[in-house]
Amino acid sequence: MAPVPKPRRERTKHFFKEWREYRGLTQEQAISKLGWSQSKISRLESGLTPYDQDDLEAAAEAYRCDPTDLIRVDPTKEGEVVDLMRLLNDKNRDMAVRMLKALTGTDS
Repeated sequence: MAPVPKPRRERTKHFFKEWREYRGLTQEQAISKLGWSQSKISRLESGLTPYDQDDLEAAAEAYRCDPTDLIRVDPTKEGEVVDLMRLLNDKNRDMAVRMLKALTGTDS
């Protein structure tokens, strides 16, 4: 009996490459930090190979972000805001959110 090919699953968009570039790292520098092969980082960034929890945690440490940021936050659009919000304590974070809502007209 011939092997049955696995159906190709759509991979969820992630932001490994964007975070690497946002932090000013070349692939070679990221490879050095992560201990990954050039093939792995290239295939992971292009979505050709899946990532696992270990990949998320290693890349998050190398790129100075949270593991969830790699799959939820595009730093080219939100990176600086995300970084700044992390520096705030809870009281100041609430104030910053109120100010941002007021500036955008969404302070309802």
